[in-house]
Amino acid sequence: LQGSLIDLQNRENITEGKISKAKKAMLDSLPESEMIVFSPKNPKHTITVFTDVECGYCRKLHQEIASFMQEGIKVRYLLFPRAGLNSSSYEQSVSIWCAADRNQALTDAKAGKNIPHSNCDNPVKNHMDIGEMMGVNGTPTIVLEDGKVLPGYVPAARMATYLNGK
Repeated sequence: LQGSLIDLQNRENITEGKISKAKKAMLDSLPESEMIVFSPKNPKHTITVFTDVECGYCRKLHQEIASFMQEGIKVRYLLFPRAGLNSSSYEQSVSIWCAADRNQALTDAKAGKNIPHSNCDNPVKNHMDIGEMMGVNGTPTIVLEDGKVLPGYVPAARMATYLNGK
């Protein structure tokens, strides 16, 4: 059998549910200390975003980080340089991770500012491996709390409406 298994009586994609659970479990196994997290005081929802510092739509999403916070959405970033390990995007991602203030370094990089080059023990390769295992092939890729994936940019207000309507 190749493809999705569908329960025709309930009109439910059984395969999709199993895959979402597996993705959720994979992300749940990764501690937030190995992510770059932007969180409001009392988050209502959490999303995990595979991001590339050189991606235009990733930058657009990050420009709305204050709006995500106002909507009560915690944003957990995993660094996913699409160009691979030997790229400037990878080097920038490592430098962001190694910065004293990762959140500010990510914000600066997404605003087009230069980040001082640095190197340290970092999880960037692990982020990339997790993304590849989850089938991430573009950025931003947004993973919801239940493991469902939304590929591409979603504005903060639309994300809040979607999450609150579930």
